[in-house]
Amino acid sequence: MRFILLLVLFSITIQLSEAATDSLIVKGRILNLNGRLYRQAPFINFSRNNILQPQSELSKQAPLEADGSFRVSLPMLFAQEEIYLDYGGRAFTTFLGSPGTVEITFNGDSLNKASKLFYFAGVNADANNQYAAYLAEVDKKLAGSKALGQDFFKSFWEKGPNEARRAAEQRTALRLSAIESATQNTVKSPALVEWVKANADEEQMQFLYEHALSNRYEVSKALQDSLKRLISPPLTGQRVVWANRFGDYADLLVEQRKFSNPNRTNSLPVRLMATLIRNNTPKLTPEEKQRLEQITLNGLAEKSELDFLNKLFAKNESVLNLLFNFERENRIYGDLFDSTATEFLKVRYLSKNLYKYTYKEQLALSKYIQSRTGSPQFSQSLDEIVRLEVKDSADIRQFVSFRDVKTDPTEALPGYYLTASNDRGTSWINRIIDGFKGNTIYLAKWNLADARSREELGYVPLLQARLPENTKFIFVHLPGEDFGLSDALLRQYVIRHQLKGVHVFLDNNQMMDLLFRLNPLDAATFSIIRPNGKFAAKNAPAPSALEKTVQAILEANK
Repeated sequence: MRFILLLVLFSITIQLSEAATDSLIVKGRILNLNGRLYRQAPFINFSRNNILQPQSELSKQAPLEADGSFRVSLPMLFAQEEIYLDYGGRAFTTFLGSPGTVEITFNGDSLNKASKLFYFAGVNADANNQYAAYLAEVDKKLAGSKALGQDFFKSFWEKGPNEARRAAEQRTALRLSAIESATQNTVKSPALVEWVKANADEEQMQFLYEHALSNRYEVSKALQDSLKRLISPPLTGQRVVWANRFGDYADLLVEQRKFSNPNRTNSLPVRLMATLIRNNTPKLTPEEKQRLEQITLNGLAEKSELDFLNKLFAKNESVLNLLFNFERENRIYGDLFDSTATEFLKVRYLSKNLYKYTYKEQLALSKYIQSRTGSPQFSQSLDEIVRLEVKDSADIRQFVSFRDVKTDPTEALPGYYLTASNDRGTSWINRIIDGFKGNTIYLAKWNLADARSREELGYVPLLQARLPENTKFIFVHLPGEDFGLSDALLRQYVIRHQLKGVHVFLDNNQMMDLLFRLNPLDAATFSIIRPNGKFAAKNAPAPSALEKTVQAILEANK
């Protein structure tokens, strides 16, 4: 994979974040909303991005009134953010939001007919009303230039760094040129120009980071300097993808630094260790506190003092391990990058590793990292993500503690089924599949430690929302190098990410027995099984290929 990530439309419903101080009020009306349309789609979904997680948008539903009117409030962490409207899969648009009010009107009789469906008033109205025309012009220009459009990536990865930069710059220039033709009959919106330029520039930077990752070289100073804009508006889906690509690039450099200088990367300054122990160890005596303060002041420790630190460390080892590991990584960030990039990587440290921690560990580490972060936008973005992760803590506790697991799938929570067996893998899976005869099955093979698996499973709730009730999901977790990922963490992940269906956790012997039955038996691969129990596709489209996957499942259901 050439590190190209499509913007994911997986939505997670959230409450208004307490960390957010500004809000966007979205209100409007669907004209000519008839009863049939209202019953089929009684609400509109509004989504926004979080800079730390490209695989999830944050969304709220706006219920429709009988007259087609709606109203919803969305938190704004940046002064301008891209917002996505999705009306029951029938109408979709992107618009620019800012603190204030935007009014949106569209016609229920024209959902599949109008060339311009949505009309905006309020904040950023000029930019939003011109954006659809701009997108049409971009598509036209890209279609008219194969070298910069559909054939762009055919040779991009094989180009040298300078040649790749020139090609990316040419594509950016083409995208920007569409503004003039899109606004030739109206007054060009300054907000549209800034919005379009941000998307075009950050697409270019995304491609160049992907090129550096693909060809394993360090990016130019100019490209590194561009990271300062991570903290500036507008926050767009393209910004999130670019930031994620920079994160991938940073991970590569961090691993190289760990390998080349293990002594520095495996240690921490004595002052910092003493401070962490003093601030995060309960029930310290006055003498222990005084000695820690002295070590913090001197910055040096003899063997007896190091033994003293180790003794105190053992009093709260689980929490201190979290903080020590973070600070070791943070030390490398400071060696490699400037302040804005370092601030971003600090908060990203937890967001990329959430699956490794219990929700209590997530809360502890989030609180500490936010105390070490100088950017309100990054700090609030992390707070928002962690709130999502721990919001289902009661369901997580119930699901993790469920013990009445049998060979036949048992419902542990509404929509979530567990199964366990000592049988051979093939006979166990056959029994589960036989139990769902008459239904179409989408079978997902995954591993929690596999990044591709986690990325694809992020699309599952959206996929499930597009399918009929007689489509059943079976999730087969393949054993691998999980590095201590427990059954409890697996169950926790299932609830957090709304993976409704039957969950099968294989051991190594069961997996090997299924080598031919479920071929390919690799993480992040998928299959479709017909209602008669026969495979329609052993290597089916992934959840991220949403339209293609929905079509394949519906075809198998006939």
